[in-house]
Amino acid sequence: MILLCLTCLNTVCLAQADSSQNLYFVPGNGEAHFEKNDYRPGKNAFYIYRNCIYDLVLKNKQVLSIRVTDIRNDSIYYTSAFNHTIVLWKDWQTDTLALHPMQLKKIRLIGDRLLGLYGTYSLSKCRYVFEKSNTPRFFPTEKIISYAADSSYSVVYELVSYLTAQGLDKVYEQRGITYYSESAMPGEHKDTAQKNYYARPAPKKRPRLVKNIAWFTPSKATEINGLTVGLQTNMDDGNPLVINGMNLSVDGISAFLGMFGIAYMFANTDLAKMTDTLDKSNVHSSLNGLSISAGGLIGDDMRVRGISINGAISMVNEMTGLHITGTQNRTDEFKGVVITGITNRALKGRGLQIGLLNVCKDLKGVQIGLWNVNSKRSLPFINWRF
Repeated sequence: MILLCLTCLNTVCLAQADSSQNLYFVPGNGEAHFEKNDYRPGKNAFYIYRNCIYDLVLKNKQVLSIRVTDIRNDSIYYTSAFNHTIVLWKDWQTDTLALHPMQLKKIRLIGDRLLGLYGTYSLSKCRYVFEKSNTPRFFPTEKIISYAADSSYSVVYELVSYLTAQGLDKVYEQRGITYYSESAMPGEHKDTAQKNYYARPAPKKRPRLVKNIAWFTPSKATEINGLTVGLQTNMDDGNPLVINGMNLSVDGISAFLGMFGIAYMFANTDLAKMTDTLDKSNVHSSLNGLSISAGGLIGDDMRVRGISINGAISMVNEMTGLHITGTQNRTDEFKGVVITGITNRALKGRGLQIGLLNVCKDLKGVQIGLWNVNSKRSLPFINWRF
């Protein structure tokens, strides 16, 4: 009888230990007041939801992107969602790990995936509360089916909630890249992956149209030789564009993005989180000669060779020559001299970086600025690697 009682007691204890819980955070020391959208961090208390993706910063400075699977035993159970470069889980099983709320420092809230702009919500002044519940808080998953053009086969995609600065977004994965489901449905299933963060459909390829002496952008021309005057340095439908000569452009959209990005000047400059390989498969546009842009040049499919002067921002795949930008230069690769008022960031560089903050993962050259970072060392004022 004693043995039976002990066994039952142990079973009850285990059941209680494994019972479902909910977890919420309360700002400051006040009472827990919840808004209708009780998943959003803000002035009121908010819950951590199962089946939701969170970008977190731990107190040991580690950055994690997790998909919460359960909350029990006073812990958050999760699987890895992204690897910091927008890569989502697959259908196969991944290891389930656990976190305690005491390990959390911040929640990162993505504002713009294209520019990698994040806001943060500090948890250091919040208190956390675990509550037992028979109704665990979770976001349901949704399924969408994408059929081949001839309906010979189909692929099922899982839409998962993702906490962002704008609230909740739904994302799905296709060949290692995640997309917002509101932007476009999955397209045809091809073997080649597109370097595309928003799953916009590929533009219809236009026949080659060359304009000489002088022309304007955006336009239907695919190649301009001579003087180019434009509102924005790109095609009107996203097709590749080649400019040989002089480019004079307002680039108002770039100016707006540059102003918005000032608060995130020092984001995405951690060498450990930067990729080791360069992807040039998407580089189809080029600007060769002299470019003067009020807003700046933006395009992950663009290669710039020559001299470029940008009022606000420059974010292109490759820079060769002399490039002077008002606030920040962000590129995969540069060869020559890049000068900016605040931040230079590159994966690979051969030449000279001048700015307040200079970051280059694979550098052969010199950095001059307030703080300079490369894979060999980090130094103030001047740094080098050959």
